[in-house]
Amino acid sequence: MKITKVCVIPDAHDAPDICKDRFRWIGKHIKKTKPNHVVQIGDFLSLDSCCWHIDNATMEARKNKGTFLKDIESFNIALAELNKGIGSYKVSKHCTLGNHENRLWKWENNNPEYYQMGKRELFRTLKKYGWTASEYGEFHFIDGVGFTHVPFNIMGREFGGVNVERNIGQNSLFDVVFGHTHKFNDVRCPKIGDSNYVRVVNVGCALPMNHVESYAKLSTTGWFWGVVDLSIYNSKIQEVRSTTMDTLELTYGKLK
Repeated sequence: MKITKVCVIPDAHDAPDICKDRFRWIGKHIKKTKPNHVVQIGDFLSLDSCCWHIDNATMEARKNKGTFLKDIESFNIALAELNKGIGSYKVSKHCTLGNHENRLWKWENNNPEYYQMGKRELFRTLKKYGWTASEYGEFHFIDGVGFTHVPFNIMGREFGGVNVERNIGQNSLFDVVFGHTHKFNDVRCPKIGDSNYVRVVNVGCALPMNHVESYAKLSTTGWFWGVVDLSIYNSKIQEVRSTTMDTLELTYGKLK
C-alpha cells in the first residue's frame, strides 16, 4: 500500500469582481508538489446571482447580485487560470459541491421553467476543465478518507458551532476533510478500538489573502486563506500541511 497525496483547495468563492491570480498560483503549487488528487471542497464559486437572501427588487441586489452569465464567465476564467498553472501535469480533479453551488439547485426549484438549465451549464463548465463533481452533502472517498463541503447531522442540517470538528469526529467512523467555515483546524477525536481515533481536518478558504466576504465584515472570523496538502496511508490522514495565500503569491506570483 502506498501513500496517497491530496491537495485540497478550500472554499474559493470565485466571483466576477475578485482577483483570479490566486488560481494560477494554486495551479503552480499543484504542479510543483505533484499530488495524486486535487479536491476542491465546494463553494468553488459564489453564485451571488442565485442568492435568495437578497431580494431582487432591492438596491443591494442591484449592487451585488449580477447575472448568472457573468458568474459562469468569471468561473471559466478562474478554471482556465488554474489549468494554466498546472500546465502539462496530469492529476485527478474533483469538486465536492457546496452550499453556494446549491443556490443554483434552489433557484431552479423555485423557477421550474428553467429546471436543469443552470446545473447543466455548471457541470459542462467543470467538465470542460477536467473536473468531476459530487452533490452537496455527499462524501467523496479517497483511500478511505471522506471529503465533503460540510457533513450533515441527524437532523439533515450542516454540522456547525464552536467545536464543529469534534462534533463531526464524534459522529464519524472515518477521517473527514471539510470546509464551509473558512477556518483551519486539525483535530483527533479518540475512539475505542484498533483505529484509536478519527481525524477531522477543516481546510479554511482560498479567497485572496485577508479578503472577508460582506456577510462577515463585522464578525470575528479567524479565517485561514490558502491550500492544504494531505498524505493518506492505510485509510488514515497521516500528514497535514497548510500553505497560506501570501506564501503562494511570494513563491509563484512572479512566475509566468
